[in-house]
Amino acid sequence: MKNVNRLISAVTFLVLISVTLLPSANAQWSAIKSGYAITTNWHGQDVPVGAPVTAWAGTTNENVYQIRFLWLDPNGTLRYDINVTDIVNYTTPDYPPEAPEEIIKWAEKNPNIKIWYANNTQTPDSVGEWTVKAWFYSPEGHLMNSTVTRIRATSFNTVPYTPIGTIIIAVTMIAALTTFITRKRKHRTSFRP
Repeated sequence: MKNVNRLISAVTFLVLISVTLLPSANAQWSAIKSGYAITTNWHGQDVPVGAPVTAWAGTTNENVYQIRFLWLDPNGTLRYDINVTDIVNYTTPDYPPEAPEEIIKWAEKNPNIKIWYANNTQTPDSVGEWTVKAWFYSPEGHLMNSTVTRIRATSFNTVPYTPIGTIIIAVTMIAALTTFITRKRKHRTSFRP
């Protein structure tokens, strides 16, 4: 029974260490309190190459006419330049259909705020840190107030994906823990009088 408790404690410790080592994600959508925000459905997570990424850009400025999405690859090269004029609005605690969890949680905690938004989906095809910028335009075709604060950016890391790698890491951790416990047990029994 003592060994089982130790095993459970060791596994719990490893899980806690793993969780603390995961990249922490700052909430991007909460920046909308300043008037403008952008996030992705993969915010704070690694994106497998070939997986679609949706960027969501929103504002509290009802005069927004167009949102321009600029997708830059890890080399800083502009890969996609998409202008969206189909701006949709909603009032929190409602949220757009298929919105990422970050937007849903923010909407539920911040009621009665009217948001105008657009989204765009692209599929990153190279490994590294991608950046998505959102430029908000007025009906006259000018950047809103012509200031840098009306441009928002977010980034995500694209990685090669192999489910075998995750399985191998998990099996290796369990094997190492088992070996450690077995050796420790043998070491204790060999020194008993």
